[in-house]
Amino acid sequence: MADARTAPFPDDPIAKIVDLERYPIADLESPAAAALITRMREELVYPGACCLRNFIRGEALTELRCEAEGLAHLAYGGPREVTPYFFNYRIGEGKGYPEDHPTRRTTPRRLGQVAGDLIPEDALLRRIHRSPGLIAFLAKALGEPALYPLADRRQSLNISVMEKDGCQQWHFDRGKAVITLLAQAPEGGGHFEYVPNIRSEDSENYEAVSRVLNGAREDVRTVEITAGTLMLFRGHYSLHRVTPVEGKRRRLQLILAYADKPDLQGSAESSHLHYGGQAAGSRD
Repeated sequence: MADARTAPFPDDPIAKIVDLERYPIADLESPAAAALITRMREELVYPGACCLRNFIRGEALTELRCEAEGLAHLAYGGPREVTPYFFNYRIGEGKGYPEDHPTRRTTPRRLGQVAGDLIPEDALLRRIHRSPGLIAFLAKALGEPALYPLADRRQSLNISVMEKDGCQQWHFDRGKAVITLLAQAPEGGGHFEYVPNIRSEDSENYEAVSRVLNGAREDVRTVEITAGTLMLFRGHYSLHRVTPVEGKRRRLQLILAYADKPDLQGSAESSHLHYGGQAAGSRD
């Protein structure tokens, strides 16, 4: 295996951040890296989520947690009751759906998000997000020719903050792939739950979504994510949520946003809903 400090990105801090013995991502041409990427691609097809536990080394994880804790007070709460289609705001408009239709059903959302432009340029959080080695690895795992940090200053890198009783509603994501890194787990609760591939490009499968919203559990998978876990997830197709946080310790999670094109911006409407528009998400 090539020396992690010199290949392929000599200035990349990845060797001090990632457990490269467990996850040999500094040498993507190695058999061990190829096997890891193959496994990840298979898991992203089914069950639609891939968890890399203990991805971050101990000292780096401590620094990440301290940085996230220090910024948590800047989190903006946003809406507290939303539908599963929070990221596709007008999916049911003008269709005359009844009140109990999934596009009109809401579940609790109790979390705040720290906008990317409130995270210091020299923070380890940001260096991880921009790591060339990590980006190259993620592109391979997702089967993309290239990935770029999302250019949107607010949406590129977020910290999700959940206090006691905090939770996230059942929902789908806008993007095809979601990448998260848990900086701090709560004392209890805060579990990730999802229903794999409940919808597709050809069908919204509203009937199945309704069953989950009504409490059906037969297809729900629960993942207890530990601190330091990198997770890749097909959130566009799988209905998912975070269960209520228990205890005084916050649940702190990084959301790493990338795009297949440089200079891609997010929507202003999304920024307003998540960060309070100009009021909460800007350094201007």
